[in-house]
Amino acid sequence: MPKLVDVSKLQDGTVIYDKALRALPFVVLSEVASILGLNVMDLQGKHALINERRKAGGTQSYAVGKEIEAITQVLGYDPSVIEPKDVVCVTKENSQKYDDNELLVVGGKPVSNIDKRHPLEQRILIALVRSHAEDIVYQIFHAERDDESKSPSGAFNGFYTHIDAMIASGAIAANKGNYVITGEFGKATTDEAKIAEYEALVKFISSANPHLRSSKSGIPQLLCSETVIKAAREGLRIKLKSFAYPSVEDLVANLREDAFCPALEIATHEALGTGSRLVLQKKGNMDIAFNTQAASKFCQIRDIYEDPNEWQFWLQSGYDTRVRDWHYKVFLTNEQKNTALDLAGDYLPAASNS
Repeated sequence: MPKLVDVSKLQDGTVIYDKALRALPFVVLSEVASILGLNVMDLQGKHALINERRKAGGTQSYAVGKEIEAITQVLGYDPSVIEPKDVVCVTKENSQKYDDNELLVVGGKPVSNIDKRHPLEQRILIALVRSHAEDIVYQIFHAERDDESKSPSGAFNGFYTHIDAMIASGAIAANKGNYVITGEFGKATTDEAKIAEYEALVKFISSANPHLRSSKSGIPQLLCSETVIKAAREGLRIKLKSFAYPSVEDLVANLREDAFCPALEIATHEALGTGSRLVLQKKGNMDIAFNTQAASKFCQIRDIYEDPNEWQFWLQSGYDTRVRDWHYKVFLTNEQKNTALDLAGDYLPAASNS
């Protein structure tokens, strides 16, 4: 029969492993940040970035007696704020669910009966934090903060949520030069329509401001899902009358030439979800902030149930995201939406029929 777990020892374990546990979300977030060029911040409280907007067009000829028209305000300001919101991850555990079979030899090395610890002391703590961090990764673009939500999708506001809010407010709009209608990708059924999908991607990139398409002040980076990449590769293959599919490198090379964007980079990741959403921006334009100091103990263990075999793991942290700047010289998006992928953990989603 499984042994009872000494909760006091598990509580001691949270202190022993606290520093490593707090670092684990950063490690997990760093993996996706490296691929997508995101900035990761360890932040307590609010941080505001002030984007200066210069007005030009005031240069004019001068002649004696001419009435000179002056610029009324040469500098304007658009703030971009990020403030981690509290999130929790809670699990109810029962020691009877875990078989405490004693390992006598691990990797060929005998286990000391004197200093060995119960496997749950470290393994559940790390598993909980890693699952929590994966929940965050697959929602960093899609989540929408909802204080009543009981899922990762309502824990904080993701990048797409911020972008949608700016589209709704008019800060991102066609007349602002940072919004383009492209239509959906990956739905074409004829060769002609498939080529048109590739051309739609070219048109989207080439419609960006020349400053955004150049390498001046940063690398132009296209964020898109595999949906778009597969559709564009298929369209390019047919356009080139090629039997073999062009590689992603071939696709990028052709887009650079056809869209006059010589330094273009394409970045994709499962966190972007599936769908036809496009974001062209200067690389490094997105921040994700986390706060593992939201509670004095990042991960706590409580024996709050009547059954002595049951205990609660409580993890508290904070997250938020930010688009640093949405000016048409550094940012462009389209009208499409993406759907989040539920890839966190090792179990199939509850709605799966598999």
